[in-house]
Amino acid sequence: MKTKSIILLLTLFVTASCGVTYNTVSMQDKPFIVVYENLEGSKDQLFLKANEWLVRTFTSSNDVIEYSDKEEGVLIGKYLLHGELVTGLYGSSVDTRVYAKIDIRVKDSKARISIEPLGSWKYDSTGMTIFNYNEDDAREDMQILAASFHEALLRKGVEF
Repeated sequence: MKTKSIILLLTLFVTASCGVTYNTVSMQDKPFIVVYENLEGSKDQLFLKANEWLVRTFTSSNDVIEYSDKEEGVLIGKYLLHGELVTGLYGSSVDTRVYAKIDIRVKDSKARISIEPLGSWKYDSTGMTIFNYNEDDAREDMQILAASFHEALLRKGVEF
């Protein structure tokens, strides 16, 4: 009886795991854009605050400031929004990383942040795999990033 139960459980587990279907999530050409107006500070001051925010936010070696132009007030970077590269035994790997392009533009008393996830990624709606990051999760993470950016712009200056 015990072996029949174990065989039945194994059969159910194998059948369930083989039935996982992945949805493809793509948010390219759907950037999350927020414009902040009536900010205190010149373009140079806002640029320095935005640059400091990027440096503090980009903590992973996967995060890169790709372009910076103080005269134009432009900062562009690539940010690891979610996930990791998991390497298993014998060199097999699973990549759940989702990157986003962050484009910041500042002018006198104004700033704009655009966050756009790059490429597409897998999503498993059953919750049985590590592919658990959907479009709603990405939007929530982008809102948190934008709110953090706004807080950085509202700070009075560098604190020692």
